[in-house]
Order: sequence, then structure tokens, then C-alpha cells
Amino acid sequence: MTRPPAVAVRLALLAALSIPAAAPAGAPPGVDPAAIEAHVRFLADDLLEGRGIGTRGGALAAAYHEAVFRAAGLRPGGPDGYVQPVPMTAFLPDPEARVALERGGTRTILQAGEDFAVVNCGLPEGALRGRPLFVGYGIESAAEGWDDFKGADVRGRLLVAFVNEPGRDEPRRFGGRALTLHGRWRTKLELAARKGAAGMLLVHTDADAGYAWAVARSTATRPTLGLADDPARLPVGGWIREPAARELVELAGFDLDELRRRAEQPSFRPVELPVSVELRSRLASHPVMGRNVVGVLPGVGEAAVVLTAHYDHLGVGRAVDGDSIYNGAADNCTASAVLLALAQACARTEEASRPTLVFVAADAEEEGLLGSIWQTRHPAVPLERVRGVVNFEMANPWGRTRDLMVIGAPRAAWAHWLGPVLAARAMRATGDAVPEQGYLFRSDQLAWLEAGVPAAWVDGGVDYEGRPEGWGAARRAEYRAHRYHAPGDEVDGDFDYAGLAQLGEVVTELVRRMAADGPGAWRDDPELTGMKR
Repeated sequence: MTRPPAVAVRLALLAALSIPAAAPAGAPPGVDPAAIEAHVRFLADDLLEGRGIGTRGGALAAAYHEAVFRAAGLRPGGPDGYVQPVPMTAFLPDPEARVALERGGTRTILQAGEDFAVVNCGLPEGALRGRPLFVGYGIESAAEGWDDFKGADVRGRLLVAFVNEPGRDEPRRFGGRALTLHGRWRTKLELAARKGAAGMLLVHTDADAGYAWAVARSTATRPTLGLADDPARLPVGGWIREPAARELVELAGFDLDELRRRAEQPSFRPVELPVSVELRSRLASHPVMGRNVVGVLPGVGEAAVVLTAHYDHLGVGRAVDGDSIYNGAADNCTASAVLLALAQACARTEEASRPTLVFVAADAEEEGLLGSIWQTRHPAVPLERVRGVVNFEMANPWGRTRDLMVIGAPRAAWAHWLGPVLAARAMRATGDAVPEQGYLFRSDQLAWLEAGVPAAWVDGGVDYEGRPEGWGAARRAEYRAHRYHAPGDEVDGDFDYAGLAQLGEVVTELVRRMAADGPGAWRDDPELTGMKR
């Protein structure tokens, strides 16, 4: 495994050694906002080049986490030290990928990046030809009584489907406004692969996908990764922009809005689109080694709690306003900083006051939670010992809040311990502020839930101290619209690290209570455990 430059490792070690003094006896350790800021600024610096997976910058970020864990006194949790190698395969984007449509002498060429974006592998033979099959929302769920395929043979076919789910205004259908796993775009591609399809294009709108076309387009400019031991992959998959999708179905003699209305009904059956489609995307790949960084802090009893955050981001990509480094300050340096500060703070507590804590700095979250999936398959402690998983993702950098957002609380039996912790701080717990975005299925807690372990994403809420009502929701919406997965996600002058420290202190008290109380009950979640990768 390639190691980062020695000078950078020394810098990381020097930063890691800046550990606050121990708290007075009997007092819970504090989480220093200044320490959190230092972690954020280092990890988000241009020096790390966006912490791309398998890159020099990613190796520097891993070395930094290892240094902090080592200096704090955590035990190595990897197979040979703190680093857990994550073997992956990188599928390189084809700059000449194209989609050609033809019917009755009319031929249309869709432009890569503008009209479609291929985000999954490539075709060994270079091209896929044939008539596409429209499969509604591309969902098959016995629990929901929903089947968009109706037994259709899709082997070797190019499929077209809407992203998200039908019936979002119907509270009894799927999750109503709240996105379920079935609406997740990766779930649709995985199902298509299991059915033997050759490709799948998902119709993109900002509202349906939960993010702008620029986010989907950016994925087509960088390698797509998968775990090296995953048996089945869809040969080619990705997005088709709504105007291009309209052009496709109109050339076939259909109306996209009418197809959507039909797809909203449980009686929907796949629709042949009488258009000749040629999709070209050459397959090129090479091995990549990712790095999880794992530290273990022994505690009382057999129970363990996993605290995790991913440190990877998008690396160097398509330039926006002359900036090509995707620093990912909020996504996910803020959460990494909380994880590191918690490792330092919890290491100063007495062993008898905590359960065993496993700190997992996960790699390759941005490529489908790959580092976390690998950790659940090769855990630092046996999964049956894990009482719960607390995941930090895009943690709050804008100040203290009166609420704490817990995404996935109904699936995490340990969440009841938060009640007294928050009450003592005059805070309250809330659910996902934007459930239609499906955040439960878009971060590392999903990998643990699919492995059968109670997990949730814990973050500051939207009710900010000293701010008018609605300020927090507007601030987060602005971030999603303009900075998410863009070079503009940099350390901002209005970052207020007190909110991150607040989050860390709440979780510190949470794990103390989890040690003091009896074991938490696991909850059967067949929707997730039945759809393991």
C-alpha cells in the first residue's frame, strides 16, 4: 500500500498531539471547538486535494486519522494496525460515451454530460443496441405489493425508469413524502443487475433526485468504484436528463407525463419503446485500495458502540469557476472532526464509565458506502457485540441548536437514551427535516442497518440559538443547492464550531448512559436486512 509523504505524516502527527488536558475527576470531558476547527481546516485544505479515494490526498487524510487515534491512545482496530485495507475496482469514465436514438429515419445524438451521465461501469463489447424498456419506477417490493416488472424478461435490455417512488402524496404508499430504500437510485441499479439487465437510465429531475443535474454530471467525470469481491454489477447505468427523456419517449410515440401517470398505479406493466437505441460506453478498469482507519477504546462489559464518519470526498474533478478541488468541508470534514475530537475526549474518561468504543473513519462512502460495507463484513469487533452505531455526516458547522436531528431513530433501539441527555441540555430530538431527500439511505448508517445493526445518523437540528425561525432550514437548503458536491464546499467564514462541539458532547454523554444501562434491544428490519448487498 502506498504511503503518503513522510513530511505530511509528521504534520499530521504534530496536529494529533494537540490534545486537551484531562477533565477534572468525575466531570464529563469537554469537546473543544478550537480542536474541531483545527481538524476541519487541515482535512479541507487544498493540500489534500479533496481526499479522493485511492489518491495521495486520501492517503494523507487516512494518515491524519491514524495519527490522532494513536496519540489519543486508541488500540489498532485493523487487521495489521489502524488501517483496514478496502480492495476496490475503479471503472474509468468513457469521455466518448454516447447515446444515439433512431426511428423512421430520424436520428438524434444525446450529449454526454448535458443529456445523460453514465455512472456505472461500462460495456465489454463497447456498445448496447436495441429497444429500451420503460419499467415505471423500477421497483419490486412484496411488502408494498408493488411490481413494476410483472415478470418481464429484461436480460440484456436497456431499461428506463423514474427515480424516487410513486405516490409521494399518499401517506399509505411506501413512505409517503419520506423516501424509502426502494426510491434510492443505487437500489434500482442493483435490482436491474440482479435481473440481468444490460443497462438502466434513470430520469433525472432536481426534485425527484434530491440534487441538481450538476451533481449527477460530476460523477461521469471521475472513476466509479465498487468492492473488488462484488459478484454482480450492472454493465452500464446512470442518468438521463428529463428533457432528453422526453425526446426519447416522444420519438417512440409516447408522452413522458402520461407514462408517469401510468407508473403511479400498481397495475403498471412495462412499456416497449419502439426506438432503436445505441449506447456506447467502453469498459476500462484498474484496482484501487481504499483505507478505513479503525481505533478501539476498551470499556466495561462485552457491549460495543461504533462511532463512525467517512473522510473521503470527490477529489479533483470538473472545474467550476476555475476551481477543480472538491474540498468537502461540510461533507464530510465536519463529521470527521467530531469523530476525532470524540476519540480524544472519550480517551480521557475512565474505562468503567463507557462501553467499548470503536471509531471507524470510513473510506469510499461517496461511492456507495463501500468502506462501511467492508467494515460490516470484516468488523473490528463481532457484530453481535455492537449495541448501536452513531454515524456523523455533514455535521452542523453553523452554531449551537436547540434540537438534535436523528435520522433513523425508529430503527435504532438505542435512541431512547437520547431523551434524558437532551432534556438535561434543554434540547429536543427531531426527525429528518427533509425526509423526501432519503438521507437515511444515503450515508453509512445504511450499511450497518443492512447488516442488522441498529444505526442512526445524529446531527444538529435546524433551530439555531440566536437565529430567527426558519434560518437553519434556509441555511441548509442553500448548502444543498449551491455547495453540495461542488468545489464551493470549502471552509467558510461563517462556520461556527460551537455546534460541532455541542454534538460531540451530547454523544459523549449518550455513550456513557449506554454503558450504565442494560443492553439495548435490536429491532427486526426485514426491509433492510432482506436487501443486503
